[in-house]
Amino acid sequence: MDKFKKLGLHENVLKAIAESGFEKPTPIQEKAIPATMKGHDIIGQAQTGTGKTLAFAGVLLTKIEQSGDFPQAYILSPTRELSMQIYDELKKIGKYQNLRFVCVYGGSGIEKQIRDIKKGVDIVVGTPGRIMDLMRRKVLAFDHVDYVVLDEADEMLNMGFVEDIETILEATKDEHMTMLFSATMPEGIKKIAKQYMKKDFQHIEIKQKTRTALTIKQYYVEVKQKDRFEALCRLIDSETIQSGIIFCRTKKNVDEVTEMMQKANYNVEAMHGDLTQDYRIRTLKKFKEGTIQFLIATDVAARGIDVENVSHVINYELPQETDLYVHRIGRTGRANKEGIAYTIVCGKEEKYLKQIAGQTHSVIEKIDVPSLTAIRRHQLDDLLYELDTMIQQGKHKKYKDLVHQIDPSMLKDVTAALFELSMSYQIGYHYTKEKLEGAKRKKKADHGFTRLFLTIGSMDKIKKSHIVDFIISQTHIHKDDIQGIDIKKKFTFVNINNHMVERVIHKCAGKKLKNRTIDIEVANTR
Repeated sequence: MDKFKKLGLHENVLKAIAESGFEKPTPIQEKAIPATMKGHDIIGQAQTGTGKTLAFAGVLLTKIEQSGDFPQAYILSPTRELSMQIYDELKKIGKYQNLRFVCVYGGSGIEKQIRDIKKGVDIVVGTPGRIMDLMRRKVLAFDHVDYVVLDEADEMLNMGFVEDIETILEATKDEHMTMLFSATMPEGIKKIAKQYMKKDFQHIEIKQKTRTALTIKQYYVEVKQKDRFEALCRLIDSETIQSGIIFCRTKKNVDEVTEMMQKANYNVEAMHGDLTQDYRIRTLKKFKEGTIQFLIATDVAARGIDVENVSHVINYELPQETDLYVHRIGRTGRANKEGIAYTIVCGKEEKYLKQIAGQTHSVIEKIDVPSLTAIRRHQLDDLLYELDTMIQQGKHKKYKDLVHQIDPSMLKDVTAALFELSMSYQIGYHYTKEKLEGAKRKKKADHGFTRLFLTIGSMDKIKKSHIVDFIISQTHIHKDDIQGIDIKKKFTFVNINNHMVERVIHKCAGKKLKNRTIDIEVANTR
């Protein structure tokens, strides 16, 4: 935490950061926070998952004093999912600051959002389209705003929000700070910087390492959040692992996973910065000697681990940045030996892992979580191997007289019962089902598309071509971004590219088609 303390953040913010388990700032945090604390406008260029949210949230939570009468900061993000993630991060890091936050986005009831704003708010997080709607309704004003954050700015430009962004920036008072975060630097961002940011703005770029060792085979499984720990156990129990390192993002999670695994009789120890140096040295020595099978570690603690015989690395949670992923899996596959890296992802993390694969030029293959049948088959093979080894070494001879006392007609039953007894001791985790179910996907919409609900149907003599022409004329999106039109009597479903959903809702709602005013929203919210 010493490096976080040097950044000048409020002591309450530092307290919340420490409780979240973060040990040191990421590169974008280390460079962006001091610049913005000094009042500079910045462009923070870094890949997704590098800790950009904390980079701007920490500054806002430090600089803003409670008012509640009007918003002092706006955080714009391209999608409702990202807006909600930012909102959750604000609540977590700002839990000791007496500030109020509201998250606003399309596809959800605007009236509730208006009521939340009128109760008093200091920071508003939301999508450009919904913020514009609230601005037109005079619910949100910009004349008192001191800070504007544009997160994933390149993605917002790709989604066609440039006009909304410019309108918001033009409406904001002259003396305000702009923080723009982006993975890339397209011309549109340069234009925004030139027109709306202070001339002395700082461009902070964090470059990523790109390659992983060719000797490492990389796999991932996708599960529900509640099944993350069981998935870890199933991966471990389904194959022979010489020694492995299991990575968590925070010290708190390292402790929790270590405790759960030890209760299930796995041979594991924790490794993180809160443990004494003497303990870490002794634990690492045992790990190198093979008396400990697994280390459960944070990224910082693992930097001191240099062990050639690590056969497996398991990412229990994804790291904050690509560099850390490369470093993690590099603990295996050393000295030209083959290594295996597993990653467990939940929900939106799968998209981030694919970005990591692209940045590192890696093939990360998706596999099924091992079934209970596969686990038992593997452990039976291990048992048979151990039995064969014991027989070869003659360790079984002292029990041969006991075997002769067994009734020959019962010998097969006794042997089978001994196998069952041994197998029950081998499985550490108490499995209750054959397979883990994957995360549920939205039905009736292809991957990458969201199903929308329109209040117009066949009774209005509408055809699919009318729907396509209407959406394109209002939004100027590509025809390929529209799929799966399903016209019912009084309403219609249509699948829209995820990147265009906010734009379609914003541009089409309230417009007329066949003399009918159209209402439009995400189908599964109705």
